[in-house]
Amino acid sequence: MDSATAITRARSGLGKKTEYKSPGTMPSFAAATIPSNGKLDCSGFVYWSIRFPSVPPQSRIVNHPLYKKINGGWFETTAIHADGLSSTGYFRALPEPVVGSFLVYPDYTGTDGRTHDGHIGIVTALDMAQHGIARVKAIIHCSLGGWHQHGDAVQETAPAPWLAHSNSIAVWYEGFSDAPPA
Repeated sequence: MDSATAITRARSGLGKKTEYKSPGTMPSFAAATIPSNGKLDCSGFVYWSIRFPSVPPQSRIVNHPLYKKINGGWFETTAIHADGLSSTGYFRALPEPVVGSFLVYPDYTGTDGRTHDGHIGIVTALDMAQHGIARVKAIIHCSLGGWHQHGDAVQETAPAPWLAHSNSIAVWYEGFSDAPPA
């Protein structure tokens, strides 16, 4: 699969009234589009969009030592972020985001002292006059905010959640058949 196909798959979720639910219920990888009224979280949405290989299929369990060390093997934001920074697995950090890359930040402790979930989305448009993650003009993602505000967790928005987190990074999925654009 190439990055354009992943974006097409992700955009198939727009307007489907997807409920934000962690960990959610994974649609069939064979499905060409996300079914209406599905239940996903952000990493499950990305996982389905890229048809990430796991054992058993669609389980979101990753057979990689880094993922197992971080969270028991789950495909989720903290592990993806660590993977991108270490380049030991499926993702690698990019100096600048490109269309088809992902913005991700890991779980974090908020000013309230509580642990909050990280977030991930697929970059769909850029503003080339900007640099770093500020270059991202649009990103498609599945969020609790989208569910509460629009009754649909899947939205294509500006990157405000990632810009608010200093540890956000852009990563490329090494399983894509295309290379990141220069």
